[in-house]
Amino acid sequence: MNLSRFLPDRWFICLQQLRRYGRLPDLHRPRTFHDKIQWYKLYVRDPLMTKAADKLAARDYVRDKGLAALLNELLGVYDSPDTIDLRDLPSRFVLKANHGSNMNIICWDKSTLDWSECRSRMRGWLATRHFEGAREWAYKHIQPRLLCEEYLDSGGELLDYKFYCFHGKPEMLLVCTGRHSESGLKYTAYNLNWQRLPVTKGRPAADFSIEKPATLTSMIEAAGRLSQDFLFVRVDFYEVAGRLVFGELTFYPDGGFHPFEPDSYNHAMGSLLKLPIRR
Repeated sequence: MNLSRFLPDRWFICLQQLRRYGRLPDLHRPRTFHDKIQWYKLYVRDPLMTKAADKLAARDYVRDKGLAALLNELLGVYDSPDTIDLRDLPSRFVLKANHGSNMNIICWDKSTLDWSECRSRMRGWLATRHFEGAREWAYKHIQPRLLCEEYLDSGGELLDYKFYCFHGKPEMLLVCTGRHSESGLKYTAYNLNWQRLPVTKGRPAADFSIEKPATLTSMIEAAGRLSQDFLFVRVDFYEVAGRLVFGELTFYPDGGFHPFEPDSYNHAMGSLLKLPIRR
C-alpha cells in the first residue's frame, strides 16, 4: 500500500522536494519559481483552473476566449474504452485522458494497433487520480474521460511550443523536440524574439538550432489571451502546415519539481510570479 497518499498535501510536497533536491521548499517566503509553484498548488483554489486543466472542458475555455479556430478536431468523447468502436475512427488519430498528463496514444496506423493493449492502458488512466502524484490541485475534481482527436500531420516532427505566462503575459517558451526519438526528449528555451536562452528545465536542450515558427506572433497573442485569468499558466501550441493549433493549459509544469537551471534563472522566473501571500 502506498501510504504517502494519506499524507496532508503540504507534508507530501515537502517530503517530495526533500527527496529530490535535498532541501525543503520555502513555503513561507518562496522566491524561486519551483518553490512558488509548490505554494500555488497548496493555496490557490480557483475553480476556473479546474476547467482549464481539464482537456475536454478547456476546449470551451478556448472558445470563450474567441480562439475556437485553434482547436484540433474532436472525434469522440468516451466514459470507457469499451464504448470506443475502432471501426468509426480514421486510420490515424490520438486518444488521451482529460484529467492528467502523459496519457496519450498516438495511432499512426490503425491496422497495426494492438487494440487490446490500448484498452488496458486507457482503463489504467481512468483508474488513476492524477492529483495524487504531485498534489496538483487543479486536477483533483476533474471527472476522468477519454478523448479522441484528429492526428496532426506536420510532415515531420511535431514540435510543441510551451509558453510560460505570468499574470497574462508570456515571458519565454520551451520548444519540445525529440519526443519519439532515440536521443530522447529535449527542452530548448527561447525568448519571445526567438533568441536562444542559456537555460534548461528538467531536460537537456537540443544541440541544434530550431527554426522560428511562422505563427510565433499569433502564438504570443493567443498565449496572452488564454493566460489573462491566471497568476501563472503554461500555454502549449503546435504548428501544422502554417496553422496554429492549441495544445493544453498547465498550471504546475513538471509538478513544480524541476527547477530552471542555472539557479539565477530559477530566481528570475520566480520573481515574475506575484503570489497573494499575506506577510
